[in-house]
Amino acid sequence: MNIRSVTDIASDTPSFDLAVRQIEKWLVQRMLDNIDFTETLSELSRKIDQTLFPLLRTHVTMRQMHPFIDHTDYTWHRAGELHTNSRPRALAVEPNWAQSPLFYMLDNIVTEYRCDLRDDEVVQRYSIFSEFKEGGGTDYLAILAPFGDQETALKTQDGVISSWLTDHPSGFSDREIQALKHLINLFHATARIFKREQTLQDVLGAYLGPAAARQVMEGKNQRGDGDVIQAVIWICDLRGSSALADQMEMPAYLTLLNQFFETMSEAVMEEGGEVLKFMGDGFLAIFPNSDNAGISDAAQKAVNAARKGTEALAHHSSDASKLKFGIGIHHGDVMFGNIGARERLDFSIIGPAVNMASRLQDLTKTLDASLLVSSAIAEHLQIDLRCFPKQTVPGLKDQIDVYTPA
Repeated sequence: MNIRSVTDIASDTPSFDLAVRQIEKWLVQRMLDNIDFTETLSELSRKIDQTLFPLLRTHVTMRQMHPFIDHTDYTWHRAGELHTNSRPRALAVEPNWAQSPLFYMLDNIVTEYRCDLRDDEVVQRYSIFSEFKEGGGTDYLAILAPFGDQETALKTQDGVISSWLTDHPSGFSDREIQALKHLINLFHATARIFKREQTLQDVLGAYLGPAAARQVMEGKNQRGDGDVIQAVIWICDLRGSSALADQMEMPAYLTLLNQFFETMSEAVMEEGGEVLKFMGDGFLAIFPNSDNAGISDAAQKAVNAARKGTEALAHHSSDASKLKFGIGIHHGDVMFGNIGARERLDFSIIGPAVNMASRLQDLTKTLDASLLVSSAIAEHLQIDLRCFPKQTVPGLKDQIDVYTPA
């Protein structure tokens, strides 16, 4: 970039103040729009670099309220595209993070940290400062902004840390620091809005499933709201769970149960199914189809999921490989929407087709089969099936045909 042109703007107070106000106005408008966080960070960094003062690098770290993501890093550099990296919760603290200035800020509750990288003693504090200096960096400012009550936010790491690096030979001027802090405050407000929206989507997706979460986010949040859809219904239930719960310590039992859920549900999701809810020691999933032409595809995917889950569980490295279970698969129209009490709702599927899938799952116990499908599924499968004698199902007058893969 042309450092001289930016310096000329900075020396002209009216032009500098106008540029700050324009960026401020743009940031406020971004808060009212659908926030694309990476785009907002990239554009803000470019605007500062091109209209206020030289900005070499921007970095943002935010902790996520997500089942398996601990935090996400966003890094912008003048020479390249913005880079994002999400760190899984299961991993231990990286040495690079533990020896970083941002970790120091969190560990010591330092909300503002400025470092002059023209000072060799300062550069020696952290290895990343040597990288910054080698790349031309001269002055570094990091800001920690807790969201809400500071004590609670710091305890849960609910907030945002951002760092800003210039390569101007003289570092940041006092006026530039003042303007940067003002814009950072607005940016952090944008980050908070983004995080709250992202958290809502993540939590809804984790607890309801992606399809149900989208329905709720689109406004279907009243009791009775929903749609009648066609779907293949997939119900799985663990065998002998009561005896296992009685014999095992609770932590060990929960670990075993989660291994079962994870193995089977991942097979469903890999085939394009949607896990709707876990019910005690079983779970409910669907494979939606938009029209009659899609039934065969949905039915085959449901059976594939059962087979893959069965195989994966049998080869599990833990005692989960010894678990027994039953799966019932049926197809029909279901109401996909909100049910429940006025102040406590559930987003799920209901209808006779769901009841039939449940009955099929129950029949796996008496027929000694791990997988049973109805005739509504069997007629759409291109695989060999074994038909059992007609079965009596509670609630139905006529007996039904049930099948299992041969």
